[in-house]
Amino acid sequence: MRARALRLAAPPWRGARAFDWALLGAVLTAIAFGMAMIYSATLRSSVTSAWDDLVIKQIAFSAAGLLLLALLAATEYRVLVTFWPWLYAGTVGALGLLLFVGRVSLGSQRWFSAGLVDVQPSEFAKLAVILCLAAYFERYDVRRFRHVVGSLGLVAVPMALVLLQPNLSTALLLGAIWVGVVFAAGIRPLHLSFLALLGTPALLVVLNAGLVQRYMIGRISAWLDPLADPSGAGFQNIQTLIAVGNGQLTGTGYATGLQTQGGWLPLIYTDNIFALVAEELGFVGAVAILAVLGFIVWRILRAASLAQDRAGALIAVGVATYLLVQTFVNVGVVLQLLPVTGVSLPFVSYGGSSLAALLAGIGLVQSVLVRRKPLAFR
Repeated sequence: MRARALRLAAPPWRGARAFDWALLGAVLTAIAFGMAMIYSATLRSSVTSAWDDLVIKQIAFSAAGLLLLALLAATEYRVLVTFWPWLYAGTVGALGLLLFVGRVSLGSQRWFSAGLVDVQPSEFAKLAVILCLAAYFERYDVRRFRHVVGSLGLVAVPMALVLLQPNLSTALLLGAIWVGVVFAAGIRPLHLSFLALLGTPALLVVLNAGLVQRYMIGRISAWLDPLADPSGAGFQNIQTLIAVGNGQLTGTGYATGLQTQGGWLPLIYTDNIFALVAEELGFVGAVAILAVLGFIVWRILRAASLAQDRAGALIAVGVATYLLVQTFVNVGVVLQLLPVTGVSLPFVSYGGSSLAALLAGIGLVQSVLVRRKPLAFR
């Protein structure tokens, strides 16, 4: 029987040296920037208690998320990889239970109420899918088509449950994470092309089955011709473009945006916070925050190249894909490159579950980095 290496966690001094402090600094910079913009977005809002202040709530969410980051960085990620079936079962169970007891808001059933806060399981499902795919492709060969189909089936279940909430944007993001991970794992181009060809009729089946709700189709129509209903379906599309145009090169000035401070822009501190940045800080401010987010993605991909094993590398790639695609979709919606959909700007938009999940993802990446040079005895 072949002897296996006994891996010990790196001592604290070694872990501190391997920890990516530049990555953490960039994340904290993005969070601080987001809090400043949330303050601007809510400057004219009246609050009756401290907990009604969204900036205070975001500070609390940040503290909880940073604690989660520290705990995951200190945890051997191999433990999570080993127990991936239980993680997967828990994720699917939570998403399924949500359809029966979840809180309904704005026509969607996406949250569990937990006292003063609401928890959105679909945000954490992104990380669960990343861990499960990393574990799956460490065990199974991605070059075999049956294993590719198996991984797709693994992701299809949470995607379907999220779609039923309904939450099309998160369902598509889960699919994008799958693409990023299988590509990094080394999928054969022929297999990927074949699945892409099958995707078109599958999409038609979904549309005909009514899984994509009528309002989702309406958003596409409003994106193609927002002036057809400027005070209704096309309102957000038009107002975001006006806000971005107002900003020009250097912006109208912090907390002085005409559209944003005038109440013309909906979802200003969540989905449309990039429009707030573009109007008040201009092209310069918008590029600055995108540069910070780009630096974060680059540091995560660097972690993938330094990982000690295949699972660690795929975890880092999955987190990078998660951040990159979510940023692209959020900015794309604001700039009207994509139809309106509910996706937050990573680390910048207001939201407890989103911020906690993002920081947990950074914690997983740090866990991979800290253990890139393990101690081994044979």
